[in-house]
Amino acid sequence: MSLYSTLMEPGVIGGERMFRKLMLQVSVLASVIHIAFAVLFFTYDIVPLAIVNIFSVLLYMTVFVLIIRRRLIVISWLAVVVEIVVHATLAVYLLGWESGFHFYAMMIPPVMMVSPFKESMIKVPMVAGMMVLYVLIDHELRGAQPVYLLKESLLNSLYYFNLVLVLISMVFLSGLYYRLVVENAARLQQLATTDALTGLHNRRCVQELAEREIKNHRRHGLPLSVLMCDLDNFKRVNDLFGHLAGDRVLRNFSQVLNQQVRAGDLVARWGGEEFLVLLPSTPLAEAQAVAERVRQHIEQAPVTMADSEIYTTTTIGISELALEGVSLTMGNLAGDCFEQLVARADDALYQGKANGRNCIMLEPQAACEH
Repeated sequence: MSLYSTLMEPGVIGGERMFRKLMLQVSVLASVIHIAFAVLFFTYDIVPLAIVNIFSVLLYMTVFVLIIRRRLIVISWLAVVVEIVVHATLAVYLLGWESGFHFYAMMIPPVMMVSPFKESMIKVPMVAGMMVLYVLIDHELRGAQPVYLLKESLLNSLYYFNLVLVLISMVFLSGLYYRLVVENAARLQQLATTDALTGLHNRRCVQELAEREIKNHRRHGLPLSVLMCDLDNFKRVNDLFGHLAGDRVLRNFSQVLNQQVRAGDLVARWGGEEFLVLLPSTPLAEAQAVAERVRQHIEQAPVTMADSEIYTTTTIGISELALEGVSLTMGNLAGDCFEQLVARADDALYQGKANGRNCIMLEPQAACEH
């Protein structure tokens, strides 16, 4: 899936969501401006333009309602494009090129590029057609005699008002596009580092964070421990209650883990029903106490599904970062050490499974020392 396709997904900031927001703001602003223009043109007895502005206000109010109800978004956008082109062309024809109404047509191509049309095969001809149309309007109406001759002071005021308004709109659009890029970058970063089901760090993210933590702890000689947690008989939960119940059990376990660790600890879904907890500045004894709290809470926190209560247990393997006799000059030490740290916790976990589950098991060397 391309980046553009990703941004167009309903759950991602941007795409249609951003376009709806833009259209709502344009509808409100355009309605206010057209009301002002209608009053102005009635005052100077330019009835055709006054009537056109009244219809424009009704159009933008209709567009606002449709966008709020999330209906006919593309048709609303096309109606706005037609309104801007027709209105600008008519105003230039009646009042002359010096009135500055042609500036509004220049706003359409950049907005087209973020319109709901996904295919460039549609967008490119639309943008190209809009550019050709603007050139034709320029060619035909720049030197044409206007139908209504306005005072030079009023004509200059209209020209600069339209120019400033379009420039402000361009700045607003640029700011909107910038926020879209920043928000989508943050969203994509979150999607790349977060497990969608539980909201925890995913495996890739915790590996990167753990490597930095290990380097720091080695440098300062601080303890660091890892918990490898596995839900017991999780396949049986899926088989008996269904995958929806299994998802709830996983989310419940992730909540228990978050509640029982400190703010600076790292909790991640390692894969399937396995979860990894990285405990910085935590020796083995303290890690064992954390693991015991987790084990007890999950045992006492059933998941309710319909009329059933699903009780689960967890087996936890624990390992501690070895600090003695390690060279700090080895460039690849952090990655290797993290893999070894996880491997030892994993070995302890499977030893706990072999011993009957629902227990805590220290890595083999630590278990001997204790």
